Amino acid sequence: MKQFVAGLFIVLFVSGCAASYASKYNTVTKTDQFENRTTTTMTGGVIDADYLGIVANSAELNPFVIKDSGNKIIALGVKFSMEQVTTTARGSWLNIGKGSSATFLLNNGNDKVELYADDGVIDYSVSSAQRQVYVSEFDNGVFAISPKQLKKLADAQSIEIRVKGLNSSIDFPRRPNNSIVKAFLPNLNKFYYQEVQPYL
Repeated sequence: MKQFVAGLFIVLFVSGCAASYASKYNTVTKTDQFENRTTTTMTGGVIDADYLGIVANSAELNPFVIKDSGNKIIALGVKFSMEQVTTTARGSWLNIGKGSSATFLLNNGNDKVELYADDGVIDYSVSSAQRQVYVSEFDNGVFAISPKQLKKLADAQSIEIRVKGLNSSIDFPRRPNNSIVKAFLPNLNKFYYQEVQPYL
């Protein structure tokens, strides 16, 4: 299953957004007629927001499920994406690759879920303004997850997240000003109980 999820990474790769408001729940479904399978991905996965409810450099965790023509689940995963804007081109991105981790502390640390990346991609663009060079870095990764692990996330009352790449790690919510978007856990809950649980 892990190799299958890794192979789908290129299909699921999407660059980060420059600014995101707290996301409403939604899904996108794509059908592959050659393979007779469908991929349903949640799009309401913005993780953290500042006191205004926005994140200038958005980070998202969106689960996806792949089903065959008989609606049997073939694979399940979580896509992570984040944009950072820096003034240096080296060492500031997470550099997510095979074996990178996403750790979820649930219910005030009483439970923990650890996921590992099957693949990762870094993309960047460089711009210059007022004699300063800015680098926009897009970190993307796909983490394998089991139905049991996704259920734990979906049922959680509170959550803290650490995403660890090959270069560095970052914790969500980002301190001191950010907090987990209120819609994040309800969105995970809705995705699990509508798109995954009925097909197990």
